[in-house]
Amino acid sequence: MKYIFLDIDGTLFSPELGGIPESTKIALKRARENGSKIFLCTGRCLAGCNQYLTMDVDGFIFGAGAMVYADKKRIYDHPLTKEEEQAIKDLIHKYGMGYAAEGQAGGYCDEFGYDVLNRYFGSRIADNCFYPELYEHPEEKIYKVCAYVKHGGDFTEIKNALPEKFTMTVTVRDPQFDDCAEVTNASITKATGIQRVLDYYGAAKEDSIGIGDSENDIPMIEYCGLGIAMGNAMEPVKKKADWVTTPILEDGILNAFKYAGVID
Repeated sequence: MKYIFLDIDGTLFSPELGGIPESTKIALKRARENGSKIFLCTGRCLAGCNQYLTMDVDGFIFGAGAMVYADKKRIYDHPLTKEEEQAIKDLIHKYGMGYAAEGQAGGYCDEFGYDVLNRYFGSRIADNCFYPELYEHPEEKIYKVCAYVKHGGDFTEIKNALPEKFTMTVTVRDPQFDDCAEVTNASITKATGIQRVLDYYGAAKEDSIGIGDSENDIPMIEYCGLGIAMGNAMEPVKKKADWVTTPILEDGILNAFKYAGVID
C-alpha cells in the first residue's frame, strides 16, 4: 500500500483554472481504487480547505503540519498562542508587509493581505473562508500567519528578525498575485505531519509519496520515500525532488502517479 501526500495550491488546485484539473481527478480516483491512501498535505489551515473536506481522501495535514487528520479523526493539533500570533503580525507590519492569520474557522487579513487573496481566489474568496481581520474571534485558533509583499520583494530581513522558534518559507512568487511567505512553528513541517500519519497507520516511510511545488513542500519531498516536484514547481523544490513531473495543467498529477506506479 502507498501513502500519497499532495500539496494543494499549484499541485492539486490551479489558480489559472480556478479548480482541479480533470486529469488529476481521474488519477486520484484510480489510485484509491488501486488501494493507495491519499492525504492532502497543505500549508492551508482547516478553514481554507472547506471545499476539499468532502473529497474522497483518507486524511489531511493542515497548516504545514500543525493539524493532522487520519480516518476522520484529529490526531495532532498545535496552534500558535495569541502572544505568538500578535508578535508575528507586528513584525510583518514593521517590515511594511501585509498578512493573513489562518485558523480553524477562517483566515483573517489586513487590507493588503485581503487584496492579494481576493485576486488569487476572485469571487471564491469567501468560499475559501478569508475575511477582513476585524472578524477574527478572540478565541479563534491560529496555526500560521502568511506575509505578503509586492512581487519581487525581499523576505530576507524579516526572516532574519524572526525568533528562532519560528520559520519563514516562501510559498508564492507570482507577478499576478504578488509574493507570499508563511510563518510557522520551526519544529513543525509537512514532514512531521506525514510522520504522524505514518506512525498512526504503522506504515513505513518507504511507502510514502510526496508531491508539491513550493518551498514548504521541500521537507515533505525530502522525507518521503519518493519525492516528486511539479513541473511548475519553484527551482529549489525541483532540485530536492527524486523526479519532476509535468506542470499542473499538463497532466502533472496523472503523470506523477504513473511514474510512481500507483496507476497504469
